Amino acid sequence: MATTISLLPEKHFLCSLCRDIFTSPVTIPCGHSFCLSCLCRYWARHQSKYCPHCKRVFTGRPDLSVNRILADLSDKYRKTRPEKPPDEEMVVDVEQMIQERLQKIERFKFSLNLQKNSYLREVRESQKVFSALVNAMEKSHKAVVSAIEERQAEEERRVKTLVEELEQEIHELRRETTESDPQIPVNSDQSDDKKQDISTVHPSEMKDWSKVTIETDPCVGVTRRALSDMMEQIKVEVNRLSKSEQKRIEKYTVDVNLSAKTAHPFLFVSDDRKQVRHTDKLQEVPDNPKRFDRVANVLAKENFSSGRCYWEVEVGEKIEWNLGVVRQSINRKGKFTVCPANGFWTVSLKAGGQYIANTSPVTPLALEQRPRKVGVFLDYTEGRVSFYCAESGVHIHTFTDTFTDRLNPFFSPGRLHGGKNAAPLIISSSFCSI
Repeated sequence: MATTISLLPEKHFLCSLCRDIFTSPVTIPCGHSFCLSCLCRYWARHQSKYCPHCKRVFTGRPDLSVNRILADLSDKYRKTRPEKPPDEEMVVDVEQMIQERLQKIERFKFSLNLQKNSYLREVRESQKVFSALVNAMEKSHKAVVSAIEERQAEEERRVKTLVEELEQEIHELRRETTESDPQIPVNSDQSDDKKQDISTVHPSEMKDWSKVTIETDPCVGVTRRALSDMMEQIKVEVNRLSKSEQKRIEKYTVDVNLSAKTAHPFLFVSDDRKQVRHTDKLQEVPDNPKRFDRVANVLAKENFSSGRCYWEVEVGEKIEWNLGVVRQSINRKGKFTVCPANGFWTVSLKAGGQYIANTSPVTPLALEQRPRKVGVFLDYTEGRVSFYCAESGVHIHTFTDTFTDRLNPFFSPGRLHGGKNAAPLIISSSFCSI
């Protein structure tokens, strides 16, 4: 059997992405096979899920399972791989290089078409959103002006009424003065009723005008309140766009696994490398230069130096945690400050219930909804690390920086707080299912 396999052309056992013998090969619906890790990385870097070989686009993400027959054959071929003459190897390598470059040209062209569609879609979306906002702002401004003009007219009517009252009282006071002055003759022809009518007006019974005032600046806060209402509308629109954005970046989901050799001794990492929790005693672990020795942190074994990556972490009802990305070269020994200047781009929930971005100084984050699952999106090229509430899609915070080092996902489950924070952090999204 081994002799028969060794007679087969090597191309049947090579992954076209890494150009090496298959490792955990998977076969996708079009019939082409690739190493599981190679295909996962390839799809993580591209916006659309398509076959790297024939370019067939899949409407949904195919379920990937290891092709056990091909895996066994590849392992046996690896053990019985025949030696090739140097000249033959050189010819094959050159031909492969040509084919790879031709395929790369096609991929560039295909990606450019996808990119153009994305640009057009974004322009249309922006036109729609901003036009709606401009219309809403114009409508709100007209409403403010109309309200101000109505209030002005109302005040003018009020002042007119007050002036008429004052003029009436002035007239009555003058008549009272005339009646009470003995130097001024009284008309004897006036009837007793008329006399009685005049004498009933007395200064002590008149209105106390000292308490009647006119506000000279009646519109304080009118524009601000209208703008605040407008901001609420903008916030609703931002949340809608954030939810749409979060759905679009899910296609960059990568498989993230915890690195036990970086975990602080107080941390317990599950066997499947997807969960980490704080314990009440030190674990017996070997000393490792990559291990945190003062703060209960742990890194993922994966690191990224290009492209876009997304993963989700279930935080549940925990009362303290810290998540994000860090430079691979960060200090892991002794005391250090968690901030971008030191290679940390993270957000935290503090034990008092406050969410913060770990800037210097820290930036408080006002969240309307307590997230049970946090999405982390790294755009290495653009220099952005964004956080989302995975359930609602609401954007939490974005760091903007320039990255020069490899970045690792970062996790800290927080202290126990008397057992109230014993639940683990769980990496809940995995790109491939085997």
